[in-house]
Amino acid sequence: MSGDDRNRPLLFRTMKVKGSILHPYRFLMLVRLVAVVVFFKWRVEHKNHDGVWLWTASMTADAWFGFSWLLNQLPKLNPIKRVPDLAALADRHDDATLPGIDVFVTTVDPVDEPVLYTVNTILSILAADYPVDNYACYLSDDGGTLVHYEAMVQLASFAALWVPFCRKHCVEPRSPESYFGIKTHSYAGGMAGEFMRERRRVRREYEEFKVRIDSLSTTIRQRSDAYNSKNKGGVSATWMADGTQWPGTWVEQAENHRRGQHAGIVQVLLDHPSCQPQLGSPASTDNPFDFSNVDTRLPMLVYISREKRPGYDNQKKAGAMNVMLRVSALLSNAPFVINFDCDHYINNSQALRAPMCFMLDPRDGQNTAFVQFPQRFDDVDPTDRYANHNRVFFDGTMLALNGLQGPTYLGT
Repeated sequence: MSGDDRNRPLLFRTMKVKGSILHPYRFLMLVRLVAVVVFFKWRVEHKNHDGVWLWTASMTADAWFGFSWLLNQLPKLNPIKRVPDLAALADRHDDATLPGIDVFVTTVDPVDEPVLYTVNTILSILAADYPVDNYACYLSDDGGTLVHYEAMVQLASFAALWVPFCRKHCVEPRSPESYFGIKTHSYAGGMAGEFMRERRRVRREYEEFKVRIDSLSTTIRQRSDAYNSKNKGGVSATWMADGTQWPGTWVEQAENHRRGQHAGIVQVLLDHPSCQPQLGSPASTDNPFDFSNVDTRLPMLVYISREKRPGYDNQKKAGAMNVMLRVSALLSNAPFVINFDCDHYINNSQALRAPMCFMLDPRDGQNTAFVQFPQRFDDVDPTDRYANHNRVFFDGTMLALNGLQGPTYLGT
């Protein structure tokens, strides 16, 4: 690192917890530590001679739990919060110099992990505020189901409307299910009247899109039954819309078409966009949306279902990530990777820029291995009585670990 880089402003700010909050906690920690020491002293002085083995086992367990508690408390002596500085990033790196990112999304079962969650996650990724030609989205479907593939085909079509709408009107958040679920919206654009008309139309299109997504299972089964009825005596296959057999898992599972035993599939649903902006068309009788000043390009979208064979350990999510790394190395080969669970959408359109503040920082960027985002959850009651927000973990433990070289990686 050169001397000029050392003198440049950092791309993130480091903030410590207020002393008014931290000092009482430290005092409480000291009181607990004294109580633990007094407890052990009392246990040693009152040894149970009639049950030495039982007393020894109990003391060993207490010592282990006490040691574990101490390890858990020590990082919390100095919690640190690091906040990205997007303005400083914009000053140092324009869109042309931002590095590429490969976005990995993993899913397995369309029932346990509803397809609607997955499509909303990917729509929020495709509409992110990041150079369109500098990132690509990969979906790994470990179940190999036709439902996920055809949902991605439907998504690619709807994204051509949703993404330009988000860019034109600065929509937040850019997951349509979450956006349309918000009762009140603060509009940041300058075309309020046009926004309301287009919002109503986009919402109508989204409701129709949801109906198509929800009916995919029925549509695929009816289509397959129709094709199979023509092949009397043949294998009951699952058929794609173009009249070819689906190479992945079939509805009625058969040899080489069941979970844990099917061919690999890689389908590019949206090609890599050009480097130059492509403005949309003005409103007309056939097109009610005026995207004449909006870049309508979409990031690359790739569907992947890795090959599986009996007797081989597929390593679950880690194996899926390895396959996506190999595929992305051939298609986009970005220097950075970010991964999401299929039900974790981006709630801030600039979220992909935030980790770059840490990775590209002139002082600490070379020593940063990964950036872990906090996770928040929708539809939680205001009092959060069941701790579904995990505030103790994300706002306590993770900040505490951040003071000791960084937090733990949570898998998404």
